[in-house]
Amino acid sequence: MSLKDKIDLTRLPRHVAVIMDGNGRWAKSKGENRIFGHRSGVESVRQTAETCAELGIEYLTMYAFSTENWNRPKLEISALMTLLLKSLNGELKTLLKNDIRLAAIGDIDSLPEGVGKELKATIEKTAHCKRMQLTLALSYSGKSELVRSLNKSRCSCKKVKLPCTISTKIW
Repeated sequence: MSLKDKIDLTRLPRHVAVIMDGNGRWAKSKGENRIFGHRSGVESVRQTAETCAELGIEYLTMYAFSTENWNRPKLEISALMTLLLKSLNGELKTLLKNDIRLAAIGDIDSLPEGVGKELKATIEKTAHCKRMQLTLALSYSGKSELVRSLNKSRCSCKKVKLPCTISTKIW
């Protein structure tokens, strides 16, 4: 009996969220550089996405790169963005084969131009997929997401007077 056969599929959540953390520390513990850990993380993402789709999970969110990550050394940020770009290019066939739709949340406009362009293209190419939605959280922060949502919804709210523009500075 396989592990999958032991899972009660009726008790699984519809949405699973994963905070991708520790790849760099894992690599260092193995005597490797941090980038090695990030590269190894790509395989973990693939396995997680394929397994969730196979199990019938409808939504998988991978918290991959927070706004705080922009404070890392420039070389590491550059390597992470290059890895993201290569992954978007290299994993498109896997997404399509598994009928996985890609989405993204966060400040996508803050990503390097080539990365943002490829991300948007991959989102478009997988828009028709129905089996599962894989959402990448990129350049995200909880505070920024709340501010973005408030600013987006303040126009539609007639009863409550909100300041013209809300920012993270009010925290």
